[in-house]
Amino acid sequence: MNKQYNVGLYARLSVVDSANSQKRGTPFRNESASIENQKAILREYSLLRGWNIMHEYVDDGFSGGSYNRPAFHRMLDDAKAGLINLILVKDLSRLGRDYIETGRYTDEVFPALGVRFIALMDNLDSAGDIDLLPFRSLLNDYHLKDLSRKIKSATHMNAKNGNYIGSCPYGFIKNPENPARLAIDEYAAGVVRKIFTMRSKGISCNKIAATLNGEGVLAPRAYYYDRKGTQNPCGGNNAWQFPTILTFLKNEAYLGHSVKLKSGTMSYKNKQRINKSKENWVRCENTHPAIVSQELWDAAQSKRKGSSFAPVTPANKKPLFYGVLRCEGCGGVFTYATKRKTLATGQIANYVAYTCCLYSHSGRSICSPHSISELTLLEILRQDIRRRLEQSHYDESRVINVIHACIESGDDANRKLDKLSKQLAELESKCAKLYEKRLNGTIALGTFKTISASYEEERVKKLDERDKLAKKIAEADRQAVNTEKWRADVRSFLALENPSREIINVLIERIEVGENEGKRKHKRQSIKIFFRDVGQVS
Repeated sequence: MNKQYNVGLYARLSVVDSANSQKRGTPFRNESASIENQKAILREYSLLRGWNIMHEYVDDGFSGGSYNRPAFHRMLDDAKAGLINLILVKDLSRLGRDYIETGRYTDEVFPALGVRFIALMDNLDSAGDIDLLPFRSLLNDYHLKDLSRKIKSATHMNAKNGNYIGSCPYGFIKNPENPARLAIDEYAAGVVRKIFTMRSKGISCNKIAATLNGEGVLAPRAYYYDRKGTQNPCGGNNAWQFPTILTFLKNEAYLGHSVKLKSGTMSYKNKQRINKSKENWVRCENTHPAIVSQELWDAAQSKRKGSSFAPVTPANKKPLFYGVLRCEGCGGVFTYATKRKTLATGQIANYVAYTCCLYSHSGRSICSPHSISELTLLEILRQDIRRRLEQSHYDESRVINVIHACIESGDDANRKLDKLSKQLAELESKCAKLYEKRLNGTIALGTFKTISASYEEERVKKLDERDKLAKKIAEADRQAVNTEKWRADVRSFLALENPSREIINVLIERIEVGENEGKRKHKRQSIKIFFRDVGQVS
């Protein structure tokens, strides 16, 4: 008896090919024509063999040099769950071009999961002879390495020739006569000169940012989209901030020089960005018109010496609540600094204080000084957790009921999922028989197309239902454990005299800090604590 295969069809298209396909235009929304062609070939191959197509996994616009692809990992999860036992790709390069990783998946991971692998056009099948697989994989890897070398060589040559690589710095536009060179944008250049002039007079970066915001000068990102006549698709804050001013003051492009390739990737396989040493930078002088003179530059630099970002804690480590605090007013994250205060005994004590970063970077022109000390915040958190734990003692039955409801909901979804899987298998069997009839000439082409389209529409609909059910089951499982997990986490927190930042991150999703109202003993402040997994417990 032949083994019944539940197939996962995998299609991938690289970033470059996807972009070229989009330029040509395709009739398929959100997918390139090449992707659709891959899927059509794989569907027909599967249906002619009577295999069940369980799901189609598509990574459109992802490089084959990395396996960090969402659809690939969904396919791998389905294989681990036993939903598919055969992976079908058009050719080996669609699976990936990394020689080592591709070999690990085809030689170790897929066999360990009991999954058969077929690369159709390369005639590679793990159920038969795959002696040529390592050689094809090595050629794919070499292609990727050679392409990366050529791109880097061309980029380096452009930089050495003084051509500007990347987006134009604020204050410049691309030269209409030579797009590889820069020309001055007079309005923005005037803002840049004002920044350098103010700094040369000793005005701090924070005050410069606050002045520009107060005068209604558009920040670089807002100005860019204003010139295009569109809105910023990413939204977010569009104000001048301290780091932006500091970056401008260090940018030699304003002197007319081009300093490029300060960073790069670790390798053609590892795309993690790394900073290069100064001797590996490509620096070309007088490649475009200068916005500031050398004298003004030197005057501004003399005032910039010794400036830095917010001071760190005495132990040179990030403090407890770093990364979890948000401003209730503007939504900005909180920065921190180590401060000093004089105790009643006359001794000097250090403590960590948190302040809204938008206030810290831009002054009162954007936000007010929402601030709080670490000791105060830690005590508020302890008191809040103790109170909530005491309140939860009488609500044990509610916790149990929630867990039981989640389990029952998950069981019901599992039954529906099994029913859908059987219906999909029956549908695949009908499709296979339909193909056989067409090949035998017992059914007309028009009838075949009509019935085939109907089957495909029904199959896509049921696949969508199955995916939604799978998500519902996962959510039910998560909810069933979250409440008890939260109780265990907070009890562990209270048991520790000096909790670490790692424990805070496990327990807390975010804390919203409101404005300070009143002074000293009458001081009041809104603090909203959102616990991880269970949200804002009230």
